[in-house]
Amino acid sequence: MAVAPLAMAAACSGKPGSDSAPTGTQVRAFTGARLIDGRGGPAVENATVVVSGDRIVSLGAGIPTPTGAAVVDLRGKTILPGLIDAHVHLGGLPNGSSAAFGGRTLTDDYAVPRTRSLDYGVTSVRSLGDFLDDSLQVRDEVARNAVPGPRIVTSGPSFQMKGGHPNGTVWANDSTAAAEAARMPTTADEATRMVDDLAAKGVDLIKVIVSGIVFPNGAGNGQKLPWDVIAAIVTAAHRNKLKVTAHTETAEDAMRAIELGVDHIEHMYIPRSGQLTDESAYDSAFALMAERGTVVTPTMIVSAQTAQPLEEVDLRTLTAGHKLVQRAYDHGVRLAVGSDAHQPDVHGWGLLAELVMMVNDQQIPALRAIEAATKTNSEVLGLSDRLGTVEAGKLADLLVVSGNPAESITDLANVQLVIQGGKTVVDKTR
Repeated sequence: MAVAPLAMAAACSGKPGSDSAPTGTQVRAFTGARLIDGRGGPAVENATVVVSGDRIVSLGAGIPTPTGAAVVDLRGKTILPGLIDAHVHLGGLPNGSSAAFGGRTLTDDYAVPRTRSLDYGVTSVRSLGDFLDDSLQVRDEVARNAVPGPRIVTSGPSFQMKGGHPNGTVWANDSTAAAEAARMPTTADEATRMVDDLAAKGVDLIKVIVSGIVFPNGAGNGQKLPWDVIAAIVTAAHRNKLKVTAHTETAEDAMRAIELGVDHIEHMYIPRSGQLTDESAYDSAFALMAERGTVVTPTMIVSAQTAQPLEEVDLRTLTAGHKLVQRAYDHGVRLAVGSDAHQPDVHGWGLLAELVMMVNDQQIPALRAIEAATKTNSEVLGLSDRLGTVEAGKLADLLVVSGNPAESITDLANVQLVIQGGKTVVDKTR
């Protein structure tokens, strides 16, 4: 993995300022930083961000430092919101594992995905297809600080066709994975009951596999759920006040899913037997997405063009093999950012790779890509009231990197500090 070297350590001191810090509350003033607040606007130079307890209390250039606050000198560094990955699978196992997909027992409570995410500044994730009980339990354990990791929003299992993707493809027909991480209704009534059951158990959203991947060996056979079943899933989810996101691989399937009321689209395009030859075929879909405000999580990393293992490739050379994301952006489609991490070592790194591809390959401005991975992703996760931007009153989920990702997006790899809810969870300055 090509990661730039870490820069000089941030200095901490107890330098007093003009205001008083609240008694009994840890107050830190991050000073001299370049501030990217996640809202898409230009960076603010020589900014200060004051954190009291778990909250951001003030920010901007030239603001006073509270008396008694611990001062963290961030000259030459950039502070921005904690990153959010809008598409992960916590239970993915390495290639060659005896089980293709697992829960907390096989994965040590998803330890590697949790640790790797934080290491790359990812403080929240959206799990879109995992073991139901295990993903809910670990979600709740992270929320109460029983285990470290990014905040988790989860669909639990995904709705899919028996013998289709992923149960008949990447899960290799593993019966435990299918029972724990899939729901495979055959009728609309059965789908409705399954959605109601998931809602009662406490999932955060519903995920449905619309398109059916065909693997080179024929696995999957292109099978996908009937549209009347998908319509029933959407209706039941919305009745339970749950959003629905849909895995699609073609413009036609994306449009049909949106017309049925699906809230978000995952992937949008996954290559089957060859490369995309007609990008303009997606124009109607993009126009509909822009009109409806549908958010798309492209996951270009799924189809990244490289002959090397992804973790070994120079991030700057990654290409999606198409310009669909740039085309969607030009149409005004709202973009989220997700890695589709389904193997342990891709968590964290995959989101960085996706951002680099958005900027360097798809020519999306860096500040807008960062906005997608912070503000827009917080909206997709339903957490925008507390996360996603550096604003007074919001939780202090912050990432500090050396360099300037507004000019060189790969500087996001130069992680110095990761702060989650006011607590330092990664410190590479020592």
